[in-house]
Amino acid sequence: MSAFEIQGLTWKARSKHQQDAILIENKVIQHDGLSSKRYCHTEQEKWCVAVADGISNSPAAERAAYTVLKALTQNREVGQYQASTVQQFLVDQLANQKNSFGASSTLALIHNHSKQGFVTIQHLGDSRVYLFSQHDQKWHCLTSDHNYLEQLRESGEVKAGENYASIYDALLQYFCADPLHEVMDFTTTEEYLTENDVLLVCTDGVHDVMECREWPALKVDMELRAWLLNMKASLDSKQAYDNVSMVLVRAKI
Repeated sequence: MSAFEIQGLTWKARSKHQQDAILIENKVIQHDGLSSKRYCHTEQEKWCVAVADGISNSPAAERAAYTVLKALTQNREVGQYQASTVQQFLVDQLANQKNSFGASSTLALIHNHSKQGFVTIQHLGDSRVYLFSQHDQKWHCLTSDHNYLEQLRESGEVKAGENYASIYDALLQYFCADPLHEVMDFTTTEEYLTENDVLLVCTDGVHDVMECREWPALKVDMELRAWLLNMKASLDSKQAYDNVSMVLVRAKI
């Protein structure tokens, strides 16, 4: 593998406020509707892409999303990011202000790995990472949400494929601007990419509206921006309400 092609999009949709943010090219973008430039990185260059989703029932949710992504631009320790470092940065920035105490956010990120062809995936909350495999031409979810429903699934107390009340979507892990709030370590996995495999990191405004089996394929000759705009149009046609943020990473030879 010699290069990674990267492009993102963020959109407020029908919500009154934009509480998502994306990290691309070491810059945090929080915008009502914007597709980023297309970037390319060689195997040797360090890069990180991420999405953060401010939790709407917390104060200053938009600032929480922005701040947890800003934390990623500050340091990267021993080849990967530390959830405790992100949490402390959020506390330092927002917990001492009355109007932002308790501001909360999820986070999902992808960054390059020292081993050729591999990337590292880390997340906390219900923002997700998906893979489009050129082998089977399908989208696959690579992460599990840190919520009550997933916990029950892992323990075998609920059945896959059945519908459950929204209360079960309650998050068990997230970042919060409160010195007493504790976070678990990031859930971290490695993924090997073959030529033209694509990763998508996205907020729940995407997968809550459309399951990945409904998403269009990302053909080898298709521009990343074209796919992102097609997805935005599909979500719009389904009356998407929540903010939508997506970043694509395609492996190139």
